[in-house]
Amino acid sequence: MDETLGPAAGSPLHWKFGPPEASIEALPRPRIEAALSTQPHARVLLFSAPAGFGKTWTLSALAQQKASAGYAVAWLSLDADDDEPARFFLHLIEALESLVPGLGLAARGYLQNTMGVPVAAVTETLLADLAQVQAPLLLVLDDLHLIQNTELLAALERLIRYAPAGFVLALASRSQPALKLATLRAKGLLLEIGEGELRLSQAETGDYLARHGLQLEAPALAALYRHTEGWVVGVHLASLWLRQQPQAWQQLADLGTSPATVGDYLLRTVFEQLPADQQQLLEALGIAQQLCGDLANTLAGRQDGQQMLEALEAMQLFLLPLDRQRHWYRFHNLFAEFLRRRLQGRDPERFKQLHFKASLWFATHRMQNLAIEHACLAEDPRMLAALVDGCGLELINRGQLHLIYKWRQHVPDEIAQDYPMLVLADVWSRAAELDLAEANRMLDEQLHRWRMAEAAADLEDSVLATLTIKALIALQKDDLPGCVALARRVELQLGGHTAFLEMAMLIVGALANVVLGEGESARRLLALAQQRNHFLEGHYLGMQLANVEVLLCLQQGQIKRAGQLFAQLRARTAPCFATNARALALPTISGALIDYHQGRLEGVEERLRWALATVDVINPVDLYAQGMLCLAQVQRALGKPKEARATLLRMQQLAAGNRAWRFQAQALGDEVTQLLQEPGAERLTRAEQRLNDVDWPGLAGHYRHLACNPVLWVRGLTRIRLLQARDHHSEALHEIAQLRGPLQDDWHGLQRLRLDLLAALSHQHLGYQERAQSLLVQCLSRAEHDALRSLFIEEGAPVRRLLSQLEAGERYPALQAFIRSILAIWPGQDALQAEVPLAEGLTEREAEVIQLAAQGLANDSIGQRLALALGTVKWHLHNIYEKLGVRNRTQAIRRAQELGLVAP
Repeated sequence: MDETLGPAAGSPLHWKFGPPEASIEALPRPRIEAALSTQPHARVLLFSAPAGFGKTWTLSALAQQKASAGYAVAWLSLDADDDEPARFFLHLIEALESLVPGLGLAARGYLQNTMGVPVAAVTETLLADLAQVQAPLLLVLDDLHLIQNTELLAALERLIRYAPAGFVLALASRSQPALKLATLRAKGLLLEIGEGELRLSQAETGDYLARHGLQLEAPALAALYRHTEGWVVGVHLASLWLRQQPQAWQQLADLGTSPATVGDYLLRTVFEQLPADQQQLLEALGIAQQLCGDLANTLAGRQDGQQMLEALEAMQLFLLPLDRQRHWYRFHNLFAEFLRRRLQGRDPERFKQLHFKASLWFATHRMQNLAIEHACLAEDPRMLAALVDGCGLELINRGQLHLIYKWRQHVPDEIAQDYPMLVLADVWSRAAELDLAEANRMLDEQLHRWRMAEAAADLEDSVLATLTIKALIALQKDDLPGCVALARRVELQLGGHTAFLEMAMLIVGALANVVLGEGESARRLLALAQQRNHFLEGHYLGMQLANVEVLLCLQQGQIKRAGQLFAQLRARTAPCFATNARALALPTISGALIDYHQGRLEGVEERLRWALATVDVINPVDLYAQGMLCLAQVQRALGKPKEARATLLRMQQLAAGNRAWRFQAQALGDEVTQLLQEPGAERLTRAEQRLNDVDWPGLAGHYRHLACNPVLWVRGLTRIRLLQARDHHSEALHEIAQLRGPLQDDWHGLQRLRLDLLAALSHQHLGYQERAQSLLVQCLSRAEHDALRSLFIEEGAPVRRLLSQLEAGERYPALQAFIRSILAIWPGQDALQAEVPLAEGLTEREAEVIQLAAQGLANDSIGQRLALALGTVKWHLHNIYEKLGVRNRTQAIRRAQELGLVAP
């Protein structure tokens, strides 16, 4: 987090970007040099062995050798916190840009203001930058075993595979990393150096001891080597031990044979030979990951911290300088683990007190990450809560709520409730299970407790963060007026707060206005959000902003424009996010809606399933509901009625859970439509019963404030379809006229087009062919402009017959290609010619027409008998021909007789 908040002066983080200044194992290693010489062109050098085998210092020697040969050398010492993409890449970029100024600049932009790091995008950007580096490059990653994140390991594999010529990756790990090592071996790209090469030989062990003034007799050297087995740290510990007690070699027989046993014994023996005050000093200093003189004074209660550290370095007690000025130090991991384990076991209270002191020191020096880690180890939840609360706003600003969640787990509830940022994290993490009233109650209670009146004229950033959480939950719970009201407060004070929070609130308000049909308000908020986006380096909010613009066009019925904007959005975001990044859930739904509307069904079901199962931070129930309705329609088009009904049921459950009754109405309406399009004589009865089961006035009452009530729209549309199915076309036209009234000319484009299409159907059935054809041609002309095909397919077989008749007439050549494109993708098109309809496939009127035709009556006589216009009789006969799969009147009569529809 130091790098998240901006490194403080004197930050110790730079120790990560270079090898230790001194090496206690600095001696020639001919076996390692020989191994390296066997594969001079290997791209991956893997040094794999347990702790204490000298991997780091071997890498250090390798780095010096490569630097002398003209390589640019980048070094990164990893720690446990680097197993998180944002931290890993920030540190990796810092290591690389030390070689080439500006390298990684674009990659840094992907790490700012994002809800999830786009690992693939960052990797590709770094690869592009590395391709510009002229000199050969060695990248060293020490302690790779601390990286378990699968995305990061995949990024390393891609780095290995696509890095430019001259790139070499050197890795040190206590275990075999989860990389595709077998593939690298097969391609000759991997050189592995393990325990065998890293162990000191007996002669090297003797040389090492001689460097420290120890000359052992051959039997004593052989005994020491037998027990240490060339383990580098074990040999060094033995040298310390023997310098303190020259005759101690005679006790070698008491040692075990494994490095762990030898190491534990020697560590204890060497440590216990030190004076008691020095033991206590080492235990106190050992709790810190990094040390400087001032911190050493704090931990040891002394005033000579710098001199003390330099003295310990001179004693070679595994204290390593981290910079050339010897300002910062750290203990070797093995020795540090020994010191901490010993202190915690012998004096747990002192162990916690020292961590408490370290936490205070790091907090005072603005090194928040280290301060928080020591607060955790001090088991002081109140200090931990205060530290997290202090930097929580910055984490929210940067979209890094996950870090607050991580540390929140160490704080009891009764303490967390006193700290605003922890409460916000709690409410947001529970947003899905809380209803809107409960979530708002919790947030308002905290605002009151913190004496931050929500109605205050000037919003502090902490209040704005709280209100942003409220707005996001309101959007998730379908409280659109609440979102708009909160966005208006930010709009009035724009520019007075952090850009991230302001932009997030403006986007939420814009999306709410889109759903409410307030196009101008939505555009104004989007323009303001775009202005604030210039102050952000990240891509997440910019992507969501562009997605709301796409949704605005969809709501207006501008499908072509929505597609153009989505193509631009995809081109900008494709390099920034992995294909399965949850940040892409909402744009994926938008893209699927566009493809469905334009009749491109391939892959839409799979994309929608993934997106609907992926929850993003911004989680508007409106868009998820649209996605579910679209999924049901796609499934129905693909001949999966059972899956479609299951999707509609899930949609109703989603709506009920969020009290979003308009979506429940939409799902119910679509369910009735599906019933109407099923075969069977009972379909009309079942559909009408389902329609009447719904408390439409009760659902509509929730939306009295809207000019166009979405529940009444669904009810009216469903009633029209039912009336048409019963051949009550005059009543259907009356219902269409009533439903058209509240629609806005500049907004409800798709809705008005649908009503025109349904009106064309009813006019055709009533014999007003010219009116029907005129309306149909208008619909097709407007739909062609946007490549809109779904509208026609959703209304089923009656519209298909209408389109087929118009296409066969060839009166409108400009529309022929578009009509054919609709008919070509019609669900079940391949089976239409082979249909063998049952008796109930004919409507009551069609059955009457075919019976009279079988009696030999001409078309005009049939019209007089049934009080129908001549054109209407011809329309019914055309439908009968299609349903029976025949070409003319004679074939139709014969087929009807075969099916028992008329008497022979």
